[in-house]
Amino acid sequence: MDRGGDASVDGITADRAAGVVAAPTPTQDDVPVLEEDESLTVHIPGNDTLGEPATEARVTLTGLAQADRLPQGEYLDPQVADPGTTFVCLEFKVENTGTAEFDTAPLTQARWTGKDGETKKVDQEIGGDCEGLGLVKENLLNEADPRAGEYVRGTTLLMVPDGQPGALEFADSLERALFKVGTTANR
Repeated sequence: MDRGGDASVDGITADRAAGVVAAPTPTQDDVPVLEEDESLTVHIPGNDTLGEPATEARVTLTGLAQADRLPQGEYLDPQVADPGTTFVCLEFKVENTGTAEFDTAPLTQARWTGKDGETKKVDQEIGGDCEGLGLVKENLLNEADPRAGEYVRGTTLLMVPDGQPGALEFADSLERALFKVGTTANR
């Protein structure tokens, strides 16, 4: 019997018989949503080829703010978002629950997808800080990666389109989705 080109023995494909099972690719609806004051555990598989161990951390979204202007202190002008965009400040607490150092870099960039399907890659905005919006001053990009049993707090500052609600999807270095955070229209 032809099973779409898969060699099979008694209805079992050769890959499955050898114990090789492809992990299902998560759909956009399968990616967990992280809300403010909530936590979730993030697992990043290791890479044997590069000698990288698997890592794990408990990520808490301790603060979330959107603004078109970021206050920068008493004597500095506020940082202003580009026309048609808004700043999104995310404050994270990252607790390493694994045995290897946890790289926080995946929490400093995201893929933004709007309600209408528009999508774009957004990277950390360098030079601005979220302290004027009531979040911690420390930028997650500059904090040490926590070792086993340690944690760090820091913010990620991103700029997204402001005309529609959407979601920021954070992923590991192989673009496997970790979690999403919702954004609102800011007009």
